[in-house]
Amino acid sequence: MRNTSCSQNGHIDKHRTHSAMTTTTSLILNHLHDPEELESLYRQDPEAFREAVEEAIHASPDSIVLHVWRARLGYNQTVLDPKHGTKLWYALGICLAVGALVRLPAIAFEEWWYYPRFGPLWIILGLAGYFLVRRPDRALLMTGVILAAIATGYVSLLPATRLGEDWYYTDSVVMALIHLPIALWSYLGLVFLGNSWRDARARVQFLRYNGELVILTSVVGLGGMVLSGLTAALFLLIDLEIAEWYFPNVGVFCAVAVPVGATYLFDAIFDRRTAIAPVLAHVFAPLFLIMIVTYLVIALAEGANPFIDQSSLITFNGLLLLVLSISIFSLVERKRGADVGLIDYINSALVSLTLVINVVALSAILFRIISFGFTPNRVAVLGVNVIALVHLAWILATYIGVVRRKVGIEAMDRVVGNYLPIYSAWAAIVAFFLPVVFGFG
Repeated sequence: MRNTSCSQNGHIDKHRTHSAMTTTTSLILNHLHDPEELESLYRQDPEAFREAVEEAIHASPDSIVLHVWRARLGYNQTVLDPKHGTKLWYALGICLAVGALVRLPAIAFEEWWYYPRFGPLWIILGLAGYFLVRRPDRALLMTGVILAAIATGYVSLLPATRLGEDWYYTDSVVMALIHLPIALWSYLGLVFLGNSWRDARARVQFLRYNGELVILTSVVGLGGMVLSGLTAALFLLIDLEIAEWYFPNVGVFCAVAVPVGATYLFDAIFDRRTAIAPVLAHVFAPLFLIMIVTYLVIALAEGANPFIDQSSLITFNGLLLLVLSISIFSLVERKRGADVGLIDYINSALVSLTLVINVVALSAILFRIISFGFTPNRVAVLGVNVIALVHLAWILATYIGVVRRKVGIEAMDRVVGNYLPIYSAWAAIVAFFLPVVFGFG
């Protein structure tokens, strides 16, 4: 009986271990004796494969194949791969294409009309184009062409309203222009993930790319600003004022190409293994916690009321989105297998505080809707608040389980990764349906 019981318990533990594995890990274990398939899995998503190998070693510690892969992936190459030159030419070509698509038509059209409509569209498609060139996929390419055609036609038809001599966009059109790039970002995710798009862990890798993209874009952008300032100053020394021409033309051209350049650095130079974002996430999580607590105490003491004051409501929602991003990024960057420590309690407190802010913001927007009726802005904010509330509650419940050692940190990947399509779906609804419902007003 004892042996039977032990056998059953062993079977249960094995089943639990297998169920907790990512899709990539399971595929690796199923194809240990298929070198071509393993190489294909690696090329699809090197970062996800690298982490999956570590997870697979825990499941099969005696596998020579897995240890060979660990040694290969852990090898620090001091010389750039010859293919990096090809990747660089790809990146430069896409940078030129994106810059030209954003700047050159704006010369013929009004800048206020063209930039908000097409600027974000071409940048996102340019980033997607970089990954498509790196890993061609006919289905994704055709999908991108169709989406580009639909988005181009749609933003071209969005109306602008004239008041006297000035033109402006109505609230519903502004919401559409803000949310359309967010909806298209999901296509970038599909291109980035490839065949791993169903894997929650792989989706988390896409989030990591976004974090690194923000950081690298900021660094490259600051360098570009310094270079542009020096260029303008040098020409002033010879009595040539080029600032009025340089910044609207060369400056804009280069600025919109910076994200593609940052993506090249992340993908080709750093081999998707940058550690900047994880460090910043752990550093800023406690700082944001202190800052937000201080702000909330002072704001409430000064009489800030998001139920009445619109600016306070906007501030609360801005805080919500900012802290939600920091919280999620800090959680997904937590090391696997690490013991529960101070950072976990800080993350729990940060998520809890974010949930409180969300409840306040949601209550305030509901109060304004009941008092003053529906508007495009209020509907968009209401949807985001409801979606974020559900997500935060799910994250907090799961993370409490992590802190109490009832579930592994891997559960956070599923909580975060599986929820991302909800945000994309709501962005698409706001972009395409909200203006129609409100008659583009």
